[in-house]
Amino acid sequence: MLYIVKWIDSWLLPLGGIVLALGFLAAYQRRRRSAGVKWLAAVVLVLYALSIVPVSNWLLRPLEQEYEQPAAQALDGDVIIMLGGGVLAGVPDVDGEGQLSGAAANRFLTALRLHRALGLPLLLSGGKVLPDDASESAVARRMLLSLGAAESMIYTDEESRNTAENAAFSKAICEANGWRRPIVVTSAFHMERAAYLFRREGLDITPYPCDYRAGTGISLYSFVPQASVLADSCLAIKEYVGLAAARAGLQ
Repeated sequence: MLYIVKWIDSWLLPLGGIVLALGFLAAYQRRRRSAGVKWLAAVVLVLYALSIVPVSNWLLRPLEQEYEQPAAQALDGDVIIMLGGGVLAGVPDVDGEGQLSGAAANRFLTALRLHRALGLPLLLSGGKVLPDDASESAVARRMLLSLGAAESMIYTDEESRNTAENAAFSKAICEANGWRRPIVVTSAFHMERAAYLFRREGLDITPYPCDYRAGTGISLYSFVPQASVLADSCLAIKEYVGLAAARAGLQ
């Protein structure tokens, strides 16, 4: 019964309700033989498709399966580079202000666990994307220190604003410190583009994907439109566009 209630509730929440409303509107316009009904129906279909798990997984899986996550004990690197993935400025945290977003927080946890397992220095790459943002690497550095990481093992790049700059500025820091085998930690959906851009800079990286989005389970609930699933579909589309732009030399 709880499962059925949850399924019905999802259709009444904003995204499910919008899809239903647009669907009813398309049906109404069809009865009135409106000229724009085909376009409206197409919009409803695309919005619905991008908001359900099977389609989102279909978009994400080729990106996430490009690189496998290696076993930690098999890693041969001399520095861990964590790429930024979003930060929320001006909000309270345990020992300061600003917090990492969902993707960045997952990358942070993975990088910290690898640091503790391997004893390698951490390079936090990510600055302010917009003037009012907080510095991603500064927030991550504060969190690392509060969790017991040694200050001498933390390095930051607070200038990069995108993946291409992550790669370029990380290369300069690696060269300055004599690091030649960086382990790059980022979300699995982002790893293919990140690896391409880092290798374009001449870095011999080991990709370490994390923050996976495409699961394997499918249920009736998977076909209910969900805002989080739509967001994941948009992330995947953004990555395909970004990867094409990088390969075309536009990044």
